[in-house]
Amino acid sequence: MNKEKLLEEFALFSLNSGGIGSWLTEDADDEIFERLAVLETNPLKKVQLNQLLVMGHEAPVSDGFFKYYWCSKPTSHTYDVTKVAGFPAIDISPDSINSLDEFKWGLTRLFIDSLLYWGNVRTGYRELRNLSFDELVRLFESKRFKTENIISRGPCLELEKIAKDKRYLISEMACKSYEAKEDVEEGLKELLLQAFRKFREKNTGSTTIGKLISENYLDEGSQNRQVELNFSADEMVDVAVDSEEDIIKSFDMLYGEFSTAREAALLNTKRYLSMVSDLDVYVATSMRTRQDFRDMADKTEKIFFHKCLEDLEIRYFDPTLSAANGHENKGLIECLMVKCSK
Repeated sequence: MNKEKLLEEFALFSLNSGGIGSWLTEDADDEIFERLAVLETNPLKKVQLNQLLVMGHEAPVSDGFFKYYWCSKPTSHTYDVTKVAGFPAIDISPDSINSLDEFKWGLTRLFIDSLLYWGNVRTGYRELRNLSFDELVRLFESKRFKTENIISRGPCLELEKIAKDKRYLISEMACKSYEAKEDVEEGLKELLLQAFRKFREKNTGSTTIGKLISENYLDEGSQNRQVELNFSADEMVDVAVDSEEDIIKSFDMLYGEFSTAREAALLNTKRYLSMVSDLDVYVATSMRTRQDFRDMADKTEKIFFHKCLEDLEIRYFDPTLSAANGHENKGLIECLMVKCSK
Protein backbone atom coordinates (compact mmCIF):
# COMPACT_ATOMS: atom_id res chain seq x y z
CA MET A 1 0.00 0.00 0.00
CA ASN A 2 1.54 3.32 -1.05
CA LYS A 3 1.55 6.64 0.79
CA GLU A 4 -1.51 7.95 -1.05
CA LYS A 5 -3.56 4.89 -0.12
CA LEU A 6 -2.36 5.01 3.48
CA LEU A 7 -3.30 8.68 3.77
CA GLU A 8 -6.75 7.80 2.48
CA GLU A 9 -6.99 4.85 4.89
CA PHE A 10 -6.05 7.00 7.89
CA ALA A 11 -7.76 10.23 6.83
CA LEU A 12 -9.88 10.21 10.01
CA PHE A 13 -6.72 10.70 12.08
CA SER A 14 -5.24 13.49 9.98
CA LEU A 15 -6.49 16.67 11.66
CA ASN A 16 -3.77 19.19 10.78
CA SER A 17 -4.20 20.45 14.32
CA GLY A 18 -0.69 19.93 15.57
CA GLY A 19 0.41 17.12 17.85
CA ILE A 20 -0.75 13.58 17.19
CA GLY A 21 -3.45 14.92 14.88
CA SER A 22 -0.75 16.06 12.45
CA TRP A 23 1.38 12.95 12.57
CA LEU A 24 -0.10 11.15 9.54
CA THR A 25 -0.42 13.93 6.99
CA GLU A 26 0.83 14.64 3.47
CA ASP A 27 3.88 16.41 4.92
CA ALA A 28 4.92 13.50 7.15
CA ASP A 29 8.20 11.68 6.56
CA ASP A 30 7.90 9.09 3.76
CA GLU A 31 9.67 6.52 5.93
CA ILE A 32 6.65 6.45 8.23
CA PHE A 33 4.43 5.30 5.39
CA GLU A 34 7.04 2.89 4.06
CA ARG A 35 7.08 1.15 7.42
CA LEU A 36 3.30 1.08 7.80
CA ALA A 37 2.98 -0.32 4.28
CA VAL A 38 4.67 -3.59 5.35
CA LEU A 39 2.96 -3.85 8.73
CA GLU A 40 0.83 -6.81 7.64
CA THR A 41 3.92 -8.96 7.09
CA ASN A 42 6.28 -7.27 9.54
CA PRO A 43 4.58 -6.54 12.91
CA LEU A 44 5.28 -3.21 14.54
CA LYS A 45 6.67 -3.11 18.07
CA LYS A 46 6.82 -0.18 20.46
CA VAL A 47 10.43 0.80 19.76
CA GLN A 48 9.78 1.22 16.03
CA LEU A 49 6.44 2.97 16.63
CA ASN A 50 8.26 5.51 18.78
CA GLN A 51 10.82 6.03 16.02
CA LEU A 52 8.01 6.69 13.56
CA LEU A 53 6.40 9.11 16.00
CA VAL A 54 9.64 11.04 16.44
CA MET A 55 10.14 11.16 12.66
CA GLY A 56 6.73 12.79 12.50
CA HIS A 57 7.71 15.33 15.20
CA GLU A 58 5.54 13.67 17.84
CA ALA A 59 6.51 12.55 21.35
CA PRO A 60 7.01 8.81 21.96
CA VAL A 61 4.82 6.60 24.17
CA SER A 62 5.44 4.45 27.24
CA ASP A 63 5.44 0.65 27.36
CA GLY A 64 2.17 0.82 29.28
CA PHE A 65 0.50 3.09 26.72
CA PHE A 66 1.50 0.81 23.86
CA LYS A 67 0.22 -2.25 25.71
CA TYR A 68 -3.04 -0.58 26.78
CA TYR A 69 -4.05 0.67 23.34
CA TRP A 70 -2.73 -2.04 21.03
CA CYS A 71 -1.78 -5.17 22.95
CA SER A 72 -4.69 -5.64 25.37
CA LYS A 73 -8.45 -5.36 25.63
CA PRO A 74 -8.96 -3.88 29.12
CA THR A 75 -12.27 -5.01 30.60
CA SER A 76 -12.48 -2.09 33.04
CA HIS A 77 -12.46 0.64 30.39
CA THR A 78 -15.42 3.02 30.24
CA TYR A 79 -16.77 1.29 27.12
CA ASP A 80 -16.34 -2.11 25.48
CA VAL A 81 -13.10 -1.72 23.51
CA THR A 82 -13.85 -4.84 21.47
CA LYS A 83 -16.76 -3.01 19.83
CA VAL A 84 -14.51 -0.32 18.37
CA ALA A 85 -13.96 -0.62 14.61
CA GLY A 86 -10.85 -2.58 13.66
CA PHE A 87 -10.81 -4.90 16.66
CA PRO A 88 -8.70 -7.84 15.44
CA ALA A 89 -10.47 -11.11 14.70
CA ILE A 90 -7.44 -13.09 15.84
CA ASP A 91 -5.77 -12.94 19.26
CA ILE A 92 -3.94 -9.72 20.07
CA SER A 93 -0.19 -9.98 20.23
CA PRO A 94 1.26 -9.16 23.68
CA ASP A 95 3.98 -6.95 22.25
CA SER A 96 3.27 -5.87 18.66
CA ILE A 97 0.74 -4.44 16.20
CA ASN A 98 0.04 -7.06 13.54
CA SER A 99 -2.20 -5.32 10.99
CA LEU A 100 -3.36 -1.94 9.74
CA ASP A 101 -6.82 -2.66 11.17
CA GLU A 102 -5.28 -3.31 14.57
CA PHE A 103 -3.24 -0.12 14.29
CA LYS A 104 -6.38 1.82 13.39
CA TRP A 105 -8.24 0.17 16.31
CA GLY A 106 -5.75 1.56 18.84
CA LEU A 107 -5.72 5.01 17.26
CA THR A 108 -9.52 5.11 17.26
CA ARG A 109 -9.62 4.26 20.96
CA LEU A 110 -7.06 6.97 21.69
CA PHE A 111 -9.02 9.57 19.73
CA ILE A 112 -12.33 8.56 21.39
CA ASP A 113 -10.84 8.73 24.89
CA SER A 114 -9.13 12.06 24.22
CA LEU A 115 -12.29 13.66 22.88
CA LEU A 116 -14.49 12.24 25.64
CA TYR A 117 -12.34 13.21 28.59
CA TRP A 118 -10.06 16.05 27.44
CA GLY A 119 -12.05 17.64 24.66
CA ASN A 120 -9.28 17.41 22.06
CA VAL A 121 -6.91 14.75 20.81
CA ARG A 122 -3.68 16.62 21.35
CA THR A 123 -4.29 17.20 25.05
CA GLY A 124 -5.54 13.66 25.61
CA TYR A 125 -2.44 12.16 24.00
CA ARG A 126 -0.18 14.42 26.04
CA GLU A 127 -1.86 13.31 29.29
CA LEU A 128 -1.91 9.60 28.46
CA ARG A 129 1.26 8.79 26.54
CA ASN A 130 3.64 8.57 29.56
CA LEU A 131 1.38 6.59 31.89
CA SER A 132 2.09 3.01 32.87
CA PHE A 133 -0.35 0.23 32.06
CA ASP A 134 -1.58 0.08 35.66
CA GLU A 135 -1.99 3.88 35.78
CA LEU A 136 -4.10 3.77 32.62
CA VAL A 137 -6.25 0.98 34.05
CA ARG A 138 -6.84 2.94 37.27
CA LEU A 139 -7.49 6.18 35.40
CA PHE A 140 -10.30 4.77 33.28
CA GLU A 141 -11.68 2.66 36.11
CA SER A 142 -12.11 5.90 38.04
CA LYS A 143 -14.19 7.33 35.19
CA ARG A 144 -16.69 4.46 35.24
CA PHE A 145 -20.04 4.78 36.95
CA LYS A 146 -20.81 1.85 39.22
CA THR A 147 -24.01 0.33 37.91
CA GLU A 148 -24.97 -1.20 41.25
CA ASN A 149 -24.80 2.22 42.94
CA ILE A 150 -27.01 3.78 40.25
CA ILE A 151 -29.60 1.02 40.60
CA SER A 152 -29.67 1.31 44.39
CA ARG A 153 -30.61 5.02 44.27
CA GLY A 154 -34.23 4.20 43.52
CA PRO A 155 -36.65 6.44 41.63
CA CYS A 156 -36.88 10.22 41.99
CA LEU A 157 -40.14 12.09 42.54
CA GLU A 158 -42.41 11.53 39.57
CA LEU A 159 -42.69 14.29 36.98
CA GLU A 160 -45.97 15.72 35.79
CA LYS A 161 -47.07 14.17 32.52
CA ILE A 162 -47.62 16.35 29.44
CA ALA A 163 -49.01 14.78 26.27
CA LYS A 164 -46.40 14.70 23.51
CA ASP A 165 -48.72 16.56 21.18
CA LYS A 166 -49.14 19.42 23.68
CA ARG A 167 -45.55 19.97 24.72
CA TYR A 168 -45.03 22.72 22.14
CA LEU A 169 -47.41 24.80 24.26
CA ILE A 170 -44.80 25.16 27.01
CA SER A 171 -42.29 26.80 24.67
CA GLU A 172 -41.21 30.41 25.04
CA MET A 173 -42.90 31.32 21.76
CA ALA A 174 -46.24 29.93 22.94
CA CYS A 175 -45.91 31.67 26.29
CA LYS A 176 -45.16 34.93 24.51
CA SER A 177 -48.32 34.53 22.43
CA TYR A 178 -50.70 33.40 25.16
CA GLU A 179 -49.44 35.51 28.06
CA ALA A 180 -48.12 38.61 26.31
CA LYS A 181 -47.39 41.54 28.59
CA GLU A 182 -49.86 44.25 27.66
CA ASP A 183 -47.34 47.03 28.12
CA VAL A 184 -44.98 45.34 25.64
CA GLU A 185 -47.06 43.68 22.94
CA GLU A 186 -50.49 42.23 22.32
CA GLY A 187 -51.34 38.57 22.76
CA LEU A 188 -52.54 36.09 20.18
CA LYS A 189 -56.24 36.46 21.00
CA GLU A 190 -56.34 40.22 20.51
CA LEU A 191 -54.23 40.04 17.37
CA LEU A 192 -56.57 37.45 15.83
CA LEU A 193 -59.61 39.57 16.66
CA GLN A 194 -57.98 42.65 15.10
CA ALA A 195 -57.03 40.64 12.03
CA PHE A 196 -60.59 39.32 11.68
CA ARG A 197 -62.02 42.84 11.83
CA LYS A 198 -59.64 43.89 9.09
CA PHE A 199 -60.66 40.83 7.05
CA ARG A 200 -64.35 41.62 7.53
CA GLU A 201 -63.92 45.17 6.24
CA LYS A 202 -63.38 43.81 2.71
CA ASN A 203 -64.73 40.26 2.79
CA THR A 204 -67.84 38.27 3.56
CA GLY A 205 -68.06 34.61 4.51
CA SER A 206 -65.55 32.68 6.53
CA THR A 207 -61.77 32.41 6.62
CA THR A 208 -59.28 30.42 8.66
CA ILE A 209 -57.14 31.44 11.58
CA GLY A 210 -54.05 30.55 9.56
CA LYS A 211 -55.04 32.94 6.80
CA LEU A 212 -55.68 35.74 9.29
CA ILE A 213 -52.05 35.35 10.39
CA SER A 214 -50.40 34.85 7.01
CA GLU A 215 -52.39 37.00 4.58
CA ASN A 216 -51.48 40.50 5.78
CA TYR A 217 -54.42 40.99 8.13
CA LEU A 218 -52.16 41.56 11.11
CA ASP A 219 -51.31 45.13 11.95
CA GLU A 220 -47.99 46.34 10.60
CA GLY A 221 -46.25 46.15 13.96
CA SER A 222 -47.08 42.45 14.34
CA GLN A 223 -46.06 41.27 10.85
CA ASN A 224 -42.68 40.14 12.14
CA ARG A 225 -44.39 37.79 14.62
CA GLN A 226 -45.90 35.49 12.01
CA VAL A 227 -43.56 32.57 12.80
CA GLU A 228 -44.32 32.84 16.52
CA LEU A 229 -48.08 33.17 15.98
CA ASN A 230 -48.31 30.32 13.48
CA PHE A 231 -46.36 28.13 15.89
CA SER A 232 -48.56 29.02 18.87
CA ALA A 233 -51.80 28.62 16.90
CA ASP A 234 -50.72 25.40 15.18
CA GLU A 235 -53.73 23.42 16.38
CA MET A 236 -56.22 25.93 15.06
CA VAL A 237 -54.66 27.33 11.88
CA ASP A 238 -57.11 25.31 9.77
CA VAL A 239 -60.14 26.19 11.88
CA ALA A 240 -62.77 28.09 9.85
CA VAL A 241 -64.08 31.23 11.54
CA ASP A 242 -67.12 33.29 10.57
CA SER A 243 -67.28 35.60 13.58
CA GLU A 244 -65.30 36.95 16.47
CA GLU A 245 -67.11 34.45 18.69
CA ASP A 246 -65.61 31.61 16.64
CA ILE A 247 -62.14 32.99 17.27
CA ILE A 248 -62.77 33.44 20.99
CA LYS A 249 -64.12 29.89 21.28
CA SER A 250 -61.12 28.34 19.50
CA PHE A 251 -58.64 30.46 21.41
CA ASP A 252 -60.17 29.78 24.82
CA MET A 253 -60.12 26.04 24.20
CA LEU A 254 -56.44 26.08 23.29
CA TYR A 255 -55.61 28.52 26.06
CA GLY A 256 -57.00 26.02 28.56
CA GLU A 257 -54.64 23.36 27.20
CA PHE A 258 -51.77 25.85 27.29
CA SER A 259 -52.47 26.69 30.94
CA THR A 260 -52.63 23.01 31.93
CA ALA A 261 -49.39 22.18 30.10
CA ARG A 262 -47.55 25.21 31.45
CA GLU A 263 -48.60 24.55 35.04
CA ALA A 264 -47.31 20.98 34.74
CA ALA A 265 -44.05 22.20 33.15
CA LEU A 266 -43.44 24.73 35.96
CA LEU A 267 -43.95 21.98 38.54
CA ASN A 268 -41.52 19.78 36.63
CA THR A 269 -38.90 22.53 36.71
CA LYS A 270 -39.25 22.68 40.48
CA ARG A 271 -38.66 18.93 40.66
CA TYR A 272 -35.73 19.07 38.26
CA LEU A 273 -34.09 21.72 40.45
CA SER A 274 -34.56 19.48 43.49
CA MET A 275 -32.53 16.68 41.89
CA VAL A 276 -29.49 18.64 40.71
CA SER A 277 -27.17 16.54 42.88
CA ASP A 278 -28.41 13.34 41.23
CA LEU A 279 -28.89 14.40 37.62
CA ASP A 280 -27.41 12.00 35.06
CA VAL A 281 -28.18 13.41 31.62
CA TYR A 282 -29.05 16.73 30.02
CA VAL A 283 -30.93 16.40 26.74
CA ALA A 284 -29.79 19.16 24.38
CA THR A 285 -32.55 20.23 22.01
CA SER A 286 -33.29 22.70 19.25
CA MET A 287 -37.03 22.87 18.61
CA ARG A 288 -38.65 25.34 16.26
CA THR A 289 -41.84 23.54 15.26
CA ARG A 290 -44.57 21.51 16.89
CA GLN A 291 -43.20 18.43 15.10
CA ASP A 292 -39.79 19.07 16.68
CA PHE A 293 -41.42 18.71 20.11
CA ARG A 294 -43.18 15.50 19.07
CA ASP A 295 -39.95 14.05 17.66
CA MET A 296 -37.92 14.92 20.75
CA ALA A 297 -40.56 13.41 23.02
CA ASP A 298 -40.47 10.20 20.97
CA LYS A 299 -36.66 10.06 21.03
CA THR A 300 -36.32 10.57 24.77
CA GLU A 301 -38.96 7.93 25.42
CA LYS A 302 -37.23 5.49 23.08
CA ILE A 303 -33.88 6.03 24.78
CA PHE A 304 -34.67 6.37 28.47
CA PHE A 305 -37.49 3.82 28.66
CA HIS A 306 -35.56 1.20 26.76
CA LYS A 307 -35.52 -2.15 28.54
CA CYS A 308 -31.72 -2.11 28.90
CA LEU A 309 -31.95 1.07 31.01
CA GLU A 310 -35.12 0.41 32.98
CA ASP A 311 -33.31 -0.74 36.16
CA LEU A 312 -31.11 2.34 36.27
CA GLU A 313 -33.84 4.95 36.84
CA ILE A 314 -31.84 7.40 34.72
CA ARG A 315 -32.50 10.99 35.81
CA TYR A 316 -32.52 13.14 32.69
CA PHE A 317 -33.49 16.76 32.17
CA ASP A 318 -35.90 16.99 29.25
CA PRO A 319 -36.54 20.60 28.10
CA THR A 320 -39.80 19.49 26.46
CA LEU A 321 -41.18 18.97 29.98
CA SER A 322 -39.83 22.11 31.65
CA ALA A 323 -40.81 25.79 31.63
CA ALA A 324 -39.73 28.89 33.50
CA ASN A 325 -40.93 32.41 34.16
CA GLY A 326 -38.96 34.25 31.51
CA HIS A 327 -36.28 33.21 29.06
CA GLU A 328 -33.50 34.48 31.34
CA ASN A 329 -34.57 32.06 34.08
CA LYS A 330 -34.96 29.25 31.58
CA GLY A 331 -31.46 29.87 30.25
CA LEU A 332 -29.96 29.89 33.75
CA ILE A 333 -31.82 26.71 34.71
CA GLU A 334 -30.64 24.88 31.58
CA CYS A 335 -27.04 26.02 32.21
CA LEU A 336 -27.33 24.60 35.73
CA MET A 337 -28.69 21.31 34.38
CA VAL A 338 -25.78 21.04 31.95
CA LYS A 339 -23.28 21.71 34.75
CA CYS A 340 -24.85 19.16 37.09
CA SER A 341 -25.40 16.32 34.60
CA LYS A 342 -22.92 13.49 34.74
